[in-house]
Amino acid sequence: MEKILFIINPIAGKKSGINIHQKIIRYLDTDIFKPYFKYSEYPGHISEMAKQALKEKYKAIIAVGGDGTVNETARVLVHSNIPMGIIPSGSGNGLARHLKIPLSVKGAVELINKMQTLQMDAIRMNNMYSFCVVGIGFDAQVSRMFQKMEARGLFSYIIACLRCFNRSKNQNFIVQTKQKEHLLNGFMLCFANASQFGNNAYIAPGADVSDGIIDLVLVKKPSFIQIPLFAYKILTGTVESHSLYYRIKGKAFDITQENDFAHLDGEPATVGTKFTVTVEEKALRVIC
Repeated sequence: MEKILFIINPIAGKKSGINIHQKIIRYLDTDIFKPYFKYSEYPGHISEMAKQALKEKYKAIIAVGGDGTVNETARVLVHSNIPMGIIPSGSGNGLARHLKIPLSVKGAVELINKMQTLQMDAIRMNNMYSFCVVGIGFDAQVSRMFQKMEARGLFSYIIACLRCFNRSKNQNFIVQTKQKEHLLNGFMLCFANASQFGNNAYIAPGADVSDGIIDLVLVKKPSFIQIPLFAYKILTGTVESHSLYYRIKGKAFDITQENDFAHLDGEPATVGTKFTVTVEEKALRVIC
């Protein structure tokens, strides 16, 4: 039988992962696969377990958690031949939703049983990886606040957004591509590999994780009057038509920002006021 490792984040989202292994065993094809389970216990533990798993010849490594869990697992598996699976149990589950991975344990495990894989791109920001969306500006501030909140889930994320909205303002960004320099002013600047942040909030409708292209998106700060329409367009995948929205496609960007922080797949990081964003094509095998 083929060995599969399930790396479980027991505190992802609002759900407890303590008994999730029982559901996995119930739906996994145990005539083909032999499951092993490991639980994360501290920050960075997921990547440590994934690195060890690379040496132990697993058929696949499955991230059980949210986008942070997926990122910690995937950045270890980049440019390896070991596929990553996802059982989404986080607050947003952006990459899983983009890849149309079922949000139920049953559906996600049944997909793993089929073991069909896609070679997807990765975004590299300096020496850090993202697989869904990187952001600076407003959404980076939200990720920092959300990380400090005791309660997880969509409601807490909305509270973080509302608190950060009043504090945030448009800032200047310098974006250098191979072709030209762009002087931009906006509320937030995102680098999208996938189409959405999570919870079906589409920041880059039409983005393709396997096209070798980064969708750079600039959003200007909406007024309170503009918020309802803008939110509607984000949730319906029609935001490209809004006057506050601007997009550039490319493979590499040199960025200058006024702050020094960002988020990678929802996890806050310090990147400095100047940094480089590039795409690494077909960097990760993912079960989908």
